[in-house]
Amino acid sequence: MTGPKKVAIIGAGPSGLVTAKILLHHHPNGTFAPVIFEKRHNIGGLWPSSPTAPMNNNEHHSTPLNENGRNGSTVGPLNPFMRTNLSRFTVAFSDLAWESVFEDTEVPMFPQAWQVGRYLERYAERFLPNGVLRLGQRVVQTSRKVGNGERRRWTIQWVESSYENENKNQEIHSEEYDLLIVAAGYFASPSIPEVPGLYGFMDRTIHSSSLHNAERLLRKCHGTGGKLVVIGGSLSGTEAASTLALHVSSSKFTQEPTGKDHQVHHISTRPFWTIPAYLPRETTNRPSDKTVSFLPLDLVMYDLDRRPPGPVEYAFGPIPAQKAQKTNDFLHSLLGSDYGKFGNIRGYNEQASQPPWVSIGNDYAEYVRSGAVIPTIGRVSAVQRGHNSELATIDIKLPDGETTTLDNVAAIVLATGFTPYNSLSFLPSPVLSLLEYSEKDPFIPIVLDGKGTMHAEIPDIGFVGFYRGPYWGVMEMQARHVAASWTRAEAGNCEVSLKKKEEERQRIRGLRNMDTQLYRGQFPMGDYVGLMESFASELGMARTPLLQLVSGEGKRSGPALPARYTFASGSSTERDIDRAITLNSLRSILSPDEFQTSAQSTATATSTAIFRALHGTWKTTRTNNNRTTHGKATFHPRYPTSSTYENEYLYQESEFVPEQQTSSITQATLTKALANRSVYRLRAPERDKTIGPNMPRILVWSVDVAKDPNTAARLSHGINSAMVAERYIDQRVEEGKEACLGRYTVHAVGSVGKVAQYERREYTFHFQGVSILSWECCVKTDERCIGTMYERD
Repeated sequence: MTGPKKVAIIGAGPSGLVTAKILLHHHPNGTFAPVIFEKRHNIGGLWPSSPTAPMNNNEHHSTPLNENGRNGSTVGPLNPFMRTNLSRFTVAFSDLAWESVFEDTEVPMFPQAWQVGRYLERYAERFLPNGVLRLGQRVVQTSRKVGNGERRRWTIQWVESSYENENKNQEIHSEEYDLLIVAAGYFASPSIPEVPGLYGFMDRTIHSSSLHNAERLLRKCHGTGGKLVVIGGSLSGTEAASTLALHVSSSKFTQEPTGKDHQVHHISTRPFWTIPAYLPRETTNRPSDKTVSFLPLDLVMYDLDRRPPGPVEYAFGPIPAQKAQKTNDFLHSLLGSDYGKFGNIRGYNEQASQPPWVSIGNDYAEYVRSGAVIPTIGRVSAVQRGHNSELATIDIKLPDGETTTLDNVAAIVLATGFTPYNSLSFLPSPVLSLLEYSEKDPFIPIVLDGKGTMHAEIPDIGFVGFYRGPYWGVMEMQARHVAASWTRAEAGNCEVSLKKKEEERQRIRGLRNMDTQLYRGQFPMGDYVGLMESFASELGMARTPLLQLVSGEGKRSGPALPARYTFASGSSTERDIDRAITLNSLRSILSPDEFQTSAQSTATATSTAIFRALHGTWKTTRTNNNRTTHGKATFHPRYPTSSTYENEYLYQESEFVPEQQTSSITQATLTKALANRSVYRLRAPERDKTIGPNMPRILVWSVDVAKDPNTAARLSHGINSAMVAERYIDQRVEEGKEACLGRYTVHAVGSVGKVAQYERREYTFHFQGVSILSWECCVKTDERCIGTMYERD
């Protein structure tokens, strides 16, 4: 007997863990014997497993730049309290339900980073036996034997990993393996752009991966004011800009306002959309109902209904202008024209036919609307520090070729992404040469076939999760694909198969050589739905149906999520039970009126959508019996003053002097700004299980202005929103190439609190896309009725 094939897996993040699990549990016993090498002393990669996990910001462990101008540091754990930008249905593997990890607490729709780390710990505990994980062992070199008679092709060399021993001579250990999996992750090291003058400002520069809070950056400013500039688009750019804007706003509207005045600027080389966490979706299970509910963005964006009829094909390659235009049209129709003014960041001459980048962030567009974030589309060409000055000037080359300048720059955040090179540094030169390795293109550093998993000329090495923007479901599919290829190695090397693989690699080479600005999308393997469906088809996996729809029995519908794809099994296992838990939870979210268990998640989604859209300034018209007054109200975001709450606003309202009323709130004289203040708070989703589905998620607290104008004094009332919105048709909105959702309203009532005992409050929020265009609050007592209309200025 030859025994099991020994497999060395480099990396114990999500991709490494799921690969080991697939090799052990999806093939007969004795087929594979995997071992995971992990340089850290804990699993999870970037995901911390505790809310008190230390955050290695690389401040003391490496210099920002090495002598070659390249960042040599590694990326530390994420901020434990940072939330995922996709829902728990996408950030999960197929056969471990989140409910099995957090049995006694409510699982939030968007888990925090430490909760993801805990999920991965539970995954390893359930599926990986002792001896599979080798923590604290850093692979430093590999070598590959070439020859048909060799079985053990790979020699793995590693050292015991610790910071204390990093620069010392260490004993090198060695062991032979049949197969090798690279699962070390794409985000190996922060990328530092080569910008003239940047190195001279590094004492006031930080990479976004280290921006766990704004305080660390502002400490670099040594108390000086000025512009805080975020360089780089995509997800980390909008997140960093929002983090800084929240800090600046909080410093003005806290119990003790502190700090110098700062202004946040954001520079991106590409136009982009920013999308909030919850999106509106029409109810589809009863076509006669004109209702709208809010769903996590991935459940909307990855819906199979969006694909053309027929088998779903994986799309890879340059993005033609027609497809880019279609994507822009879809986002306009989904998010609404009002939101598009601030959530679609474009240069003056940018065409909608250019492939748009997409970022995820609840607050970025509203910060842009309010002027708290000032975006610029362009490329930083130079950073110049003034003589005898702590501040700098940034030159920006605009898309039209002109140059603009930002002066008084106090600090810079580099949201410039990551390089994957450290994750490949242990591979031998002949292998890197066959993989067509290039340090000039971090977008596509190597050329692979099998949808980023293998190379036909080196069949004993596999890659899992090694691409920009990996999804957990795709990692799982890639691991299945590699394992299946190794179990049918001889059949997979036929002439037809080899030809197809070469054609796939040629398409990748072609994309490498095309104009990066005009034809490349944000991610080289960004077609998540196409990847999931094509992998499932090749592997012979079935997609589990979700709902029987009136519009067509058996219709392809619902999001492409890991738990939906499975192999036929004649017996029920623990994995099948967990998959059923996840799918039932998903069904309840997609059809809330049929599943009462989803009431909490639905209430959270609706309240979050309302709370997000209140941000900023409104014109007010208040009617009290026969008297009408006009004014201005502003929701100022700030840090929550209690861990019970996810977000918080200081609400500030003032009225115009009657004789100076004008059509614009900016042209009138105001009465005292402290005339009316409140604190609006959104409950943290982790509290859902303790408060129940019928309790309000938005709470309004009164402020004793004379005592403390910035602190909540007592609970006034809660805002309890309806589960779904009522839709009405607006032809002006629905005109265009693609049908829009139209406008819709969400009703809410005041509940709980002192005021709610003797006042009745009714709220009506008028939405278009994800924006509130206007809203009303009517306060009724036995003696009077006060109505206030809020409209954007």
